[in-house]
This record gives sequence, C-alpha cells and structure tokens, in this order.
Amino acid sequence: MRWEISKTFRFEAGHRVWKQNLTHGRGAQFTKEVEIPQNKCVNLHGHSYVLEVTVGSDTLSEQDMVMDFYHIKNALKELIDTIDHSFIIDTSDPMYPELKEVAEKFGALKIFPVEFCPTAEALAKFFYDFLTEKLKEARLLGEVKVVKVVLWETATSKAEYKPE
Repeated sequence: MRWEISKTFRFEAGHRVWKQNLTHGRGAQFTKEVEIPQNKCVNLHGHSYVLEVTVGSDTLSEQDMVMDFYHIKNALKELIDTIDHSFIIDTSDPMYPELKEVAEKFGALKIFPVEFCPTAEALAKFFYDFLTEKLKEARLLGEVKVVKVVLWETATSKAEYKPE
C-alpha cells in the first residue's frame, strides 16, 4: 500500500481465556523451571482495550485521502458501542450457559458472545474481519483494504493481525 491511515478506538470489556493452561503449549518451557505458573486469565477479568485499525490504498480519492477518518469511525461505531462495557465470552466456554442465564435474569451483565476463545489475538482478527466485511459491503474493498489491526489489552501487551 502506498498510503496507510490509522484510527484508534478505546473501549472497556471483560473476558476470560477459558483455554489458558500455562503448563502446556508454546513457551511453557520458559516458565516450568522458574515458577509454578498461575492460570490467572481463566478468571473473569477486564481490560481498557485500545484498538488501532490501519487501512491503506495505492490511490487517493478525489479528496486526496485514503478515506476520511470519520468514515472509519462510523464503520466501527456500532460494534464498538456494543462491545463497550460488555463481557466477551466464547459460546463454547463451559461458563457461557450460566452467564447467559444470569444476564437474562438480572439484566446487569451485558454479554457479547463470540465463537472463539476471546484472546487478544482472536479479537484482533475479529475486528479485522468485521472491518473488511464493512468495506466489502460498501464496495470499497478493491480500492481500500485493511492493512492490520492492533489490539492492546494493557499498556504492555498487544496483539496484531494482518493478512499474509
């Protein structure tokens, strides 16, 4: 892409990485000898997320832009408003049926069901796919494409998704 622009969004949300097992998987060998790892992220917890989306084009519009930042904001506004202050939960998570029931019974828990374990990596791809679909629906996908999505969970931890 000759030109790229980025737009940043902030939202608050909870989740739980129900598949976390620090004694197995990639990198487990780095901590087994040092300490007995605690699977803290299986607990219900939340983050002040920062989402950065980057779109690009090899050409500029008649207004000398890739796309106006205002339009990027509006493409994602409804999703950001929906996910903000929600609890993101995988529908395969064993806790999902009960949390859904609590949400329906008391109305004090806003759940955002997804069909994947809501890790930062998986959520970055989710936002990438969502924005790509929005560009496709607007018939802009040939002119503009999503270059990458970066999702910060904390000030020191982020995940990035970009196509091959």
